[in-house]
Amino acid sequence: MELRTLSKQILYLPATSQPLSADVGIIRGDKFVWIFDVGSNDEAVDIIQGIDREKNIILSHFHEDHIRNLERISYKGMYCGDYTKFKLQKGTEVQAPITYEDGVKLTLFPIPSIHSKGTIGLEVNDEYAFLGDAVYGARKNGKVVYNINILKEMITTLEKVKAQQFLISHDAAFMQPKAKVIAELKGLYKMRKPGEAYLFLESNDV
Repeated sequence: MELRTLSKQILYLPATSQPLSADVGIIRGDKFVWIFDVGSNDEAVDIIQGIDREKNIILSHFHEDHIRNLERISYKGMYCGDYTKFKLQKGTEVQAPITYEDGVKLTLFPIPSIHSKGTIGLEVNDEYAFLGDAVYGARKNGKVVYNINILKEMITTLEKVKAQQFLISHDAAFMQPKAKVIAELKGLYKMRKPGEAYLFLESNDV
């Protein structure tokens, strides 16, 4: 699969299902190339290792399809959420929004997510926001589950993001308008039932 271009500075390698491997974002800065998630397939390794510049890695969360290639690539720095750092025992923990200027503006920020603890996103030039799997629910007993309080916190967090294009891993529509994603999340929130902390959905409902 070939790299796809979002802008002069932003490219990505699409996700695969066999093996399960997340979309890999590549952002070309002046000093570093910034990689958002490293995937799990050989193709991602070849592309990342083929970049003949210093690289910084940003991991959205700790699931294997997003981080498995970490030990197979070379890099300068690595940024991640608290739980990913706990699992890997390394990396710079992103506890609050932090911005880097590298000929491109990169803002790393925590995202409340039921899919995975310690999720972070990456906003680029206030135009695009890599979200990884943040908007997905957790899976339990064949159903998709959302914690209502975390869902509300996620909506609040994403509403503050300036970027108008959200990049969602594994989705056939990798790039989606912010307004559409927020509307869908609010639609889920409206489905909550009084007194219940969780929303349970059939897999084909989301």
